[in-house]
Amino acid sequence: MATMRAVMKKDAALGTSLQTVDVPKCGPDDVLIKVKAASICGTDLHIYKWDNWAQGVIKPPLILGHEIAGEVVEIGARVEEGFAKGDLVSVESHIPCGKCYQCRHDLRHICDDLKIVGVHRPGGFAEYLSIPAVCAWKNGPGINAEVAALLEPLGNAVYAASEAQVAGQNVAVFGCGPAGLFTIAACKALGAVKVIAVDVNPKHLEMATPMGADELLDGADPTLMERLESHRGGAGLDISIDMSGNHKAIVTAIRSLRKGGTFVAFGIPPGPIELNLANDVILTGRRILGIVGRHMFKTWELMQRLIESGKLNPAPIITHRYKMADFDEAIRVRASTDAKVGKVILTP
Repeated sequence: MATMRAVMKKDAALGTSLQTVDVPKCGPDDVLIKVKAASICGTDLHIYKWDNWAQGVIKPPLILGHEIAGEVVEIGARVEEGFAKGDLVSVESHIPCGKCYQCRHDLRHICDDLKIVGVHRPGGFAEYLSIPAVCAWKNGPGINAEVAALLEPLGNAVYAASEAQVAGQNVAVFGCGPAGLFTIAACKALGAVKVIAVDVNPKHLEMATPMGADELLDGADPTLMERLESHRGGAGLDISIDMSGNHKAIVTAIRSLRKGGTFVAFGIPPGPIELNLANDVILTGRRILGIVGRHMFKTWELMQRLIESGKLNPAPIITHRYKMADFDEAIRVRASTDAKVGKVILTP
């Protein structure tokens, strides 16, 4: 049987290793792709570090990686149409069951039995990856492999911005890691009047301007709330989007909203968040919108239109490129907080 190299969490411990494993089989409902590019996500960092979350979810041995693009090399017998060998596809990492209430009502991204590539099943930090054809997004001719590998995380941002209806609004994005930077770009592409980037890391803020931020604010500035509330003649922000999961940032994001404003929650906090529900939400008419994943496939269709129109270009977020054989160095760079690090691209 043919073999390939893959970045694997072989044991329940810190780190990963490059292993030689069998090339996955292409099931009847699957497509087999030859990986052309992949991107490192914060989830991969959690798995590498073997933190508490990883210990509770991951079952080694496991191939990492869920931000993937590749070329179709085999098509399952029951895949009737839509793909041809040589197609460049992006991977929708969320694999739905197709049977639960959400799946039956066009909400597959919040499936009751959701499985995630590179978390619950083998990932794409490898030479080949087999996935259900329903989770392969065929890209247009204007998208290269590196950009195609970014569409999965970019989709989180586009989904958040589109659901919040940012057009014509003043928006603050809290947390300017890759997810926040994508969100800034998505908000501008979808017509936000002003996008404010908020972060405590100056290196992150430096990267926000090329992605479209109109104003940069230090999250540790004691006048932060005052500056955010100054919008709409002192009424506050129209929309705040948290991509950080930081307790203080979340509370600030909600309380800096005008009455009737919208808070979008994407960043996952490590514990419960304390709010004065009456004053912070009910009596101010504010909305809280939870976002996870991407709408399948409305978000993907919107992303493609935005990229093809030239309104959205995720490529500037790429700062580093490595071979998968150099994964240890790539993950070290991705984890750095004292350098300008956006998305780190891997190639086989």
